[in-house]
Amino acid sequence: MMKKNILSAILMSTVILSAVAPISGVNADTDSDIAKQDATISSAQSAQAQAQTQVDNIQSKIGSIQAKQADLKNKMEKLKVEGKKLNAQVSTLRQNINERNSSLQAQARSAQVNSSTTGYLDAVVNSKSLSDAIQKVTAMATVTSANKNMLDQQQKDIQAVQAKLAENQKNDGIMVAAENDLTKQTKDLAGQEAQLKVAQLNYQLTITTAQDKKQELEAQKAAAEKAATEQANKTKAAAAAVAKANAAPIIQMPKTAVASSVSIASAEDKTVSSSSTPNVNPATPSKEVSSTDTDINKNSTPTPSPSINISSGYTIPSTHYGTNPGTYVAPTCTFYVKSVMGSRVGDYWGNGEDWAASASADGFTVDNNPVAGSTIAVFGPNVRGGSYGHVAVVESVNKAAGTMVIGEAIDLGNGYFNTTSTVKISDANYGFIHV
Repeated sequence: MMKKNILSAILMSTVILSAVAPISGVNADTDSDIAKQDATISSAQSAQAQAQTQVDNIQSKIGSIQAKQADLKNKMEKLKVEGKKLNAQVSTLRQNINERNSSLQAQARSAQVNSSTTGYLDAVVNSKSLSDAIQKVTAMATVTSANKNMLDQQQKDIQAVQAKLAENQKNDGIMVAAENDLTKQTKDLAGQEAQLKVAQLNYQLTITTAQDKKQELEAQKAAAEKAATEQANKTKAAAAAVAKANAAPIIQMPKTAVASSVSIASAEDKTVSSSSTPNVNPATPSKEVSSTDTDINKNSTPTPSPSINISSGYTIPSTHYGTNPGTYVAPTCTFYVKSVMGSRVGDYWGNGEDWAASASADGFTVDNNPVAGSTIAVFGPNVRGGSYGHVAVVESVNKAAGTMVIGEAIDLGNGYFNTTSTVKISDANYGFIHV
C-alpha cells in the first residue's frame, strides 16, 4: 500500500512538474523546451529511485527484526513449558523422598529400641525347629535388603532432584539470553522505524515542488531526525547506566552472630530479643536429626548435616555448599544472591520461585519474618523481576513502615543490573529464608 501511494505521488508530481514547465510559443525553440523538461523528469526519477531504495532497505531490516522476535518468543514459550514439567517432576521426587525418610526414621527408632543382633538371636532361640529358625532369619534378611534398596533409591532421587534443578537453571540462562536479545531487537526496531520515517520524508522532499509543502516536510524531517537522535541517546544512556551499576564489585556478606537478637533497622522498631519466638512457617518446622538420620544422609550431596538450632529459634543446618556463584546464570538475581551469601545458600536451588521450597527441603527455616543481613526475600512469579520469581538479600527492615531495603540484580527493561531497592515486606509472598 505504501509503495502504491509513493508511485501515485510520483505520477502526480510529474504532472505538476509538466504543468509548471515553461511553454514556448509555436515558433519557440521546442527542442530546447523538450530538453529542459526531460532534464527535470530525469532528475525527479533519479531522486525517486534513490529514496525508494533507502525505504526498501529499512523495511527489509524491520521485517528481519520482527521475524527474529517471533522466533525468540516461540523459543521462550517452549522453555516455559519445559520448566513447568521439570518443576512437577521435582515436586514428585521430593514427595517420594519425604515418604521414604519417614519410613526409614521409623525403622531406625525401632532398631534403637530392639537391636538387630538381639532380634536375630530371639528368632533362633524361640524357633520351634531348625526349619522354623531358617525361615525367620531369611525373612529378617529380606527386610534388611529392602531397606538397603530403599536407601539406594533415596540417593538416586536426591541426585535426580539436583539434576532437574540444574537443568532448569540452564534453561533459565537460555531464557535470560533470549529476553536480552528481544530487548535489544526491540530497541533496534524503534531505531529502524525512526530512520524509516526520515527516509520516507526525504523521499517526499525529492518529488515536491511547492515551497510551503517543502518547508512543512523539512520541519517534519527535522522532528523525525530529533526523535531518532533522542531514541539513540536513550538507548546509549540506559546501556551506560547498566554498565556502571554492574562495574561495582559484589561484596560477599559474612555470616554474623544473629543468635542473640534480631536487629530491626529502624528507629521506630524495637529490638526482638532472643527469647522472642519468630513467625515460623508451620509448613517448615525445625528438623530434629537423630544419629540414624545422619547415617542415612551422610553420602547425600548437598543434603545438610545435623541441624544447628540457633537460640533465636531459627533452624540453620550445617552445610557443605560451595562459594562459587557459577552454578547460577550470571547476571541474574540468583547469581547475585549466591555471590553475596556464598556458602550460606545452596548451589542448586533452582530459579527464584524454587528457592523457598529448596531451602526448606534442605532443613532451613522459611517464614514471614525478615531479618537484616541473615535472610533471603523470595518473591513469586510476576511479583518482582519476571515470570520465574525473584530472590534478594534483606539489608535492612522497617517493620513500623512495613518496608525493607533489599540488594538485588533485576532487569527493568534494559538488562540486569545490581542495585538496592525499598519494597514492601508483604511483596515477598514466598517468605524469607534464614541463613
